[in-house]
Amino acid sequence: MKNEWGDVRLGIDAFDLTGKRALVIGVGSPAGKAIALALAEAGADVAVSSTSTDGPAMMKAKSTARDVEKLGRRSMAVAADVTLGTGVQVMVRQVAKELDGIDILVNAPDLFLGKAADATTDIDWNRVMQVNLSGTFHGCRAAGREMLKQERGGRIINVCSVLGERAIANAAAYCAAQDGVLNLTRALATEWGPRGITVNAIAQGWMQHTALIGNPDPAENKTVRFVPMKRTGAADEIAPLAVYLASGAAAYISGQVMFVDGGLTTHL
Repeated sequence: MKNEWGDVRLGIDAFDLTGKRALVIGVGSPAGKAIALALAEAGADVAVSSTSTDGPAMMKAKSTARDVEKLGRRSMAVAADVTLGTGVQVMVRQVAKELDGIDILVNAPDLFLGKAADATTDIDWNRVMQVNLSGTFHGCRAAGREMLKQERGGRIINVCSVLGERAIANAAAYCAAQDGVLNLTRALATEWGPRGITVNAIAQGWMQHTALIGNPDPAENKTVRFVPMKRTGAADEIAPLAVYLASGAAAYISGQVMFVDGGLTTHL
């Protein structure tokens, strides 16, 4: 059987990304960095980008690019303010030119806001929406244009939060932005599916890197107590799913939201 990327292989070879070119936006987050390294381990060349142009964010991107190169893959570190669509477009074109195309895009911006709705300012709301939702759209649009132009299909993976599916109090702006990412994923899967581009989302639950998670011991943490597995997740537990969704083995999976949450959404 064949798909737009050639023969569907079985076993470990099904996850071989040799020859693919990936861009991961948001390697300042543990999930973004783990996914970038996992894609490289699977054989892909991986460009990495920050979600802002400030110094610390750029340094994290450069550090991740060096780690990718240590795995024997091509890499480059770029910077973009994901809230600015034109800037993201320029960055993506730069990556496509350097790597001779883009086959895989991972969006992993994550700006959390824990604030009561009546205390959330217009500035708070706009910033959370711009980074999480607009930033994801800008990355999808720019990479999607490159994939459509290349006419060989592609893989887009949006990393988001379970709070797009199940809301909590005192995080209205963040929950709304994450829900937007889920439906953006579904809409783009519908629009670009006929051109061989799959678009899926990975929704994180309570992770070791989740903002304000506190003491991870379920005996001390009411939040973690709701997780059936009674622990927080690790970034490395997200990365294998991203490799699968980026591979030829997942060619018929699109428009899906996959939860990496230890069963959390069965309780939330």
